[in-house]
Amino acid sequence: MSWPYSIGKMPMHPPVILADADNTLWDTDSVFADAQLGLLASVDQQFPGTAHSDPLAHVRAYDQALAQVDRRHLRYPPVLLVRALALGNLGHDPATAARVAIAQRPPRELASAQEEIVAGYFEALARMPALLPGVTDGLELARQAGLDVWILTEGSAERQRTRAQALGIADLIKGVSEAAKSQDQFDRQRRRFAPSPLVVIGDQPDRDILPAQAAGCIGVLVPSRFRPAWIASSAWSAADHVAERFDLAIDWVVSGDLVSSAAAE
Repeated sequence: MSWPYSIGKMPMHPPVILADADNTLWDTDSVFADAQLGLLASVDQQFPGTAHSDPLAHVRAYDQALAQVDRRHLRYPPVLLVRALALGNLGHDPATAARVAIAQRPPRELASAQEEIVAGYFEALARMPALLPGVTDGLELARQAGLDVWILTEGSAERQRTRAQALGIADLIKGVSEAAKSQDQFDRQRRRFAPSPLVVIGDQPDRDILPAQAAGCIGVLVPSRFRPAWIASSAWSAADHVAERFDLAIDWVVSGDLVSSAAAE
């Protein structure tokens, strides 16, 4: 099966798929959740506080508070999360704990423990994530339809290649590119693959979909379970299409709805 569609008498070039990796192809969220829970348990052992009714929600409240005030956003060093959670156990709310963790040196007893806690956290993050449901089927469908699938990641390209190989999907991926995601970057990618339309598939509206759409790409959202507090609720429905799984996103592209939408504009 090959790309069969046309607009009028002019054949339409087959779309190119540019996919996010983490939480779009594989379940990085579960790896982070387990690592964060382990980090919280280590902090609680060093600095006992009140019991947490929802431990994951607790740690992520402090995580997101840090991401909102640190210039590195979600890439802040995890030692800050250790400090913020310790401050939380001492009675500080997430916003206050985040500011204090960044601005002040940690107390001596925390300084001696935080290195070991962070080492355990990184060890937990090294676990291989599992493929998300529908990914293999979606990649197979794209190959059958003659559509190339590329990965664009803000993480290490080599690490993502290693994961794709270990998870058995490397042969279904055309290549992996590493770059900070922005409107300019998506515009470069769109021009790189022109005249084929570029379809961006990702799990986060602010990092994947909105800048891609602003650059003239087609945005397909496969929502992650992780929904940062700073993303407006309306952003989750702003994509050209929202799919529950990766295979359903590819099916939308292959079905011709994409071409119908383009022809109507």
